[in-house]
Amino acid sequence: MLARMRLPAIISVGILSLVACGDDGGSTPPIDSAPGDDSQSGSDAAIDTSSGAFTLTSTAYAEGGIIPLAQVGAGQGGMNQSPPLAWTNPPAGTMSFAIVFTDINNAQAPFIHSVIYDIPATATSVPGVISRMYAPPEVTGAHQTNAYDNQRGYAGPCPGEMHTYEQAVYALPTATLANAMMNTNRTAATTAIMGNNLGVAKLTGTHTPP
Repeated sequence: MLARMRLPAIISVGILSLVACGDDGGSTPPIDSAPGDDSQSGSDAAIDTSSGAFTLTSTAYAEGGIIPLAQVGAGQGGMNQSPPLAWTNPPAGTMSFAIVFTDINNAQAPFIHSVIYDIPATATSVPGVISRMYAPPEVTGAHQTNAYDNQRGYAGPCPGEMHTYEQAVYALPTATLANAMMNTNRTAATTAIMGNNLGVAKLTGTHTPP
């Protein structure tokens, strides 16, 4: 868990299983070339946790459960609301959190739906129904990239067949995500998150279209 994770950027092309849900990310915006604020300072002190596994849960669905209609994309009759999430036992030294929502068995390989980052180190959860804006008021200090539908924030499942999805909360050693700016896209943000983190906790769920 304490080892840093390094994965390549995830690139999605074309539209296969995600239909009637807007832009599925086939034309991902270019990775930002201009530097942003890479400050690693902040008012939140580093977390010193008790023993135990870094764990992510939700009151919306259990591990391996069916994602409720409230969290499903509007293209399939859902409400497209982000689920409430809570975590316990983050790694020592955590200075912020980031949450990445991914379709893990998309035909083009794991497909990033949405990313929220710069969640304060003092947080142990995020509420449901987070506003779809760059700096949502429900999570003070946090920022959101555009989702696959080219709107800010969470974008729910909308596959053509049964898919499995993953909510992953990453514990980061910096108070803010390095070089992230308002126009940073979800691929670039995820690459930065996966390339420099202290640990990750995951929650999976499934959705089958009607």
